[in-house]
Amino acid sequence: MKKITILAVAMLLLSLGACNKPAQNKQGNEVSQNFNLDTTLLKKGDTFYQCEMDLEVISDKPGSCPKCEMDLTELKKH
Repeated sequence: MKKITILAVAMLLLSLGACNKPAQNKQGNEVSQNFNLDTTLLKKGDTFYQCEMDLEVISDKPGSCPKCEMDLTELKKH
């Protein structure tokens, strides 16, 4: 019974770890998730900047995130 419990816990931990892996395309490269952020309020242009940690933080110019201080990543509007 003890072995079954240990095996069940190990399988649960492995399955939780698989859910936290970044998404990958067919070539095995990491891809970002798309969120429907309203970029219409930004200044005109095809480029905006977003925090990778706080996805709700977007800007029309480069800089750092006011929440976590990470550099904003340049993205293109679709």
